[in-house]
Amino acid sequence: MRPDQIPVRALATRATLTRADARQLFGTDALTGRETVEVVRLGEVLHPAAPAAIADATRLIHDARLTPDGSVRLAGPVGAVGATVGPVRTRLVAPAALRRAWGLGDAATVGLGALALAVPVVDGDLALEVEHALWLGAGRPETARWMAGLALPAAPADDDRQRDEGPADIPRRVVTETDVRQAMLRRRRIRLRADQVVTPAARSLAKEHGVFED
Repeated sequence: MRPDQIPVRALATRATLTRADARQLFGTDALTGRETVEVVRLGEVLHPAAPAAIADATRLIHDARLTPDGSVRLAGPVGAVGATVGPVRTRLVAPAALRRAWGLGDAATVGLGALALAVPVVDGDLALEVEHALWLGAGRPETARWMAGLALPAAPADDDRQRDEGPADIPRRVVTETDVRQAMLRRRRIRLRADQVVTPAARSLAKEHGVFED
């Protein structure tokens, strides 16, 4: 596989279920891949039909269109269970043999349309799994490219003389987790425009570290 022809897989809101919780929701843990759950928080339906699959933990993984905090209830045809909530995270998935051939470590820089993103690397069938909002903002690309030899800048020394002054403006419409991390490295805050879209991973990280201007 060529490093400039990595398939892109856009990720949207989905639920993962333990086998016990799958039986609670559907009466069976032999899921076919077509099952969906209703996502409810405080009596409000946040998503009528989120795809569900078996995994090690019961969790709602959400994209930019759904950003609840805390926990939610997942409802199926038989019952309901509680679930923790976390954002979709962009990552590069590659088989172990290809990771060795390309010299990939635990992180890599990839090009998605006009964007350069620092992403974690995990084992699996080759694909760039990307947040839905980020994929839309990049122009719905079908492939991505590994940018060998390109990495994010190192963190500056803890020295006020190296501090960048003033808030950072992101020229692109989509603000990513990479943008937030780069602002943190330079000890800057990000000033958002009204027309900008923030990916869930970026919003979660920025909220944790107070990166966005109030």
